[in-house]
Amino acid sequence: MSRLMTGTTLALMLALASCGEGAPETDRAETAAPESATNYQQEILSLDEGQRNAVFIRAIRDADIEGTCQGVESSAYVGEYQDAPMWTARCSDGTDWAIVLGPTGTAQVMACAAAEQAGLPSCATRPTA
Repeated sequence: MSRLMTGTTLALMLALASCGEGAPETDRAETAAPESATNYQQEILSLDEGQRNAVFIRAIRDADIEGTCQGVESSAYVGEYQDAPMWTARCSDGTDWAIVLGPTGTAQVMACAAAEQAGLPSCATRPTA
């Protein structure tokens, strides 16, 4: 089952993740923003991996999905699903999550296995810890 978090929550998380020192430019996602990307989506694309992981752990926890994710170790851009960027995040417990960022700042979070069964892009490009 997937859950959504509100745009306000995502916007606040983005603001917090943007605070502090950023990682070197080489840690940033190496993907061009889709032409249809909104400000929320573009901001996630521009974060370095550490900042992005901080946003994604909040998204996973806010989705109120049963699990033991205590931290996101790595994340990677997977592709597009219905004109929305899709990411995969690996938790420190080894679980993999698909995160689809909606245009209004919502995030749909689900286990990668469930995402693939639902016809979303494969999480085959999962990050390795």
